Amino acid sequence: MLKLSIERVSKQFGHKRALESITCELTEGVYGFLGANGSGKTTLMRILAAVSRPSSGRVLCDGEDIGLMNERYRDLLGYLPQQMGLYKNFTVVKFLLYIASLKGIEKKKAEAKVEELLQIVHLTEEKRTKVGKLSGGMKQRVGIAQALLNDPKIIIVDEPTAGLDPKERIRFRNLLSSISSERIVLLSTHIVSDIEYLAKELLIMKRGMLIQKAQPQQLLEGLTNKVWTILVRPEEISTLQARHKVSSLINHGESIMVRMLSDYKPDPRAEAVQPNLEDLYLYYFDEEAEK
Repeated sequence: MLKLSIERVSKQFGHKRALESITCELTEGVYGFLGANGSGKTTLMRILAAVSRPSSGRVLCDGEDIGLMNERYRDLLGYLPQQMGLYKNFTVVKFLLYIASLKGIEKKKAEAKVEELLQIVHLTEEKRTKVGKLSGGMKQRVGIAQALLNDPKIIIVDEPTAGLDPKERIRFRNLLSSISSERIVLLSTHIVSDIEYLAKELLIMKRGMLIQKAQPQQLLEGLTNKVWTILVRPEEISTLQARHKVSSLINHGESIMVRMLSDYKPDPRAEAVQPNLEDLYLYYFDEEAEK
């Protein structure tokens, strides 16, 4: 079984510490890196994709430093960065064949692989369309297709659904789920629904540090008796918002149902409810969410 080991990885940009001694192990399955913008997710993704080197620490693939593996590591890797350069005037098929040639894939093998991937990402009908004329969701599908050209064992996707509509986000999640068997898939996001039913473990990053790594259910159990609902009059809401982390407000006729986080029962009328990943995000990232 393939294993990535991250050992005390830190990254410094001038006086700014972007990553602070990240240590963890990753095996086959889908991992969701969850954090607000600026939490260090993209910096870590770039290091794991061998695009950037850590200032200190190292990443091992089956016990070998990826910095020393060079092409052997890249042959295992499929990477979809947050901002991917697509050649607007290339057709979809021409672009994928071009990327395949850069990856050193033999022409006939590349042609067969491109046709296979176009079917997987549902772009066969658009294969003669210029990339610049595709929708945002279709461009993301081209991105994941190019990441899969070399049949990688490690797939890294950074903020893949930013800017996509809900239908495209669901399609993208289903695609990642279908290709995750016997691979390490690393998905960086700040959109909770992207990973809610997909990730076997969540890695929560905050201000360059890894503060939690666990199965989603384990993390949610940590919020037991910390999530509450209460039915209040509209004039009570501002007081509740000043004292607690309020996640939602739902109209109930002349009253408002407030969902909030609190380490203690915030009001005699409040009832504890089952936490969800939106609550988890608010619990860890309420300051960043406000920004």
